[in-house]
Amino acid sequence: QVVLCSPLSSSSLARRGVGVLAMWLFDLSLPALLTLLVAAPVALYFVVSFVRWFLRWRRKCHRLDKINEKYEMLRSVRQDALYHYGWANSRGDFKEAEGHEAHVEEIDRKLQVLKGQYEAVEARGAEAVNDVALSTFQVVTDERPKDK
Repeated sequence: QVVLCSPLSSSSLARRGVGVLAMWLFDLSLPALLTLLVAAPVALYFVVSFVRWFLRWRRKCHRLDKINEKYEMLRSVRQDALYHYGWANSRGDFKEAEGHEAHVEEIDRKLQVLKGQYEAVEARGAEAVNDVALSTFQVVTDERPKDK
């Protein structure tokens, strides 16, 4: 018994060791194959767009978390400095109280910078503030020394 097969039929491809996907593609009708050829690039475009959006969103959330972490740490330090300011005033040590007051004012400036960075990242994305700006604060030249 002789079996006649076209060179691209499923059974001849299976004998040649071609994978299941290739056999499935050759068994598709022409309209289904054309639909697949059109839909695959479109689907790939949307998948790549979604991945890019997701990575930007994740970077933005990570940057906002870092800024918020620094903000909360400074806010806690400010509360401690304010407590020590009141305690120094109650003891009558006004020189130390002035140092604590200057420290509180310095922390307030840093908190304002962090608030501005947070709002910029929230409005424009993670690229609005770079890592250098995140790790440093604005230098204020007219700052009073804290130990006077």
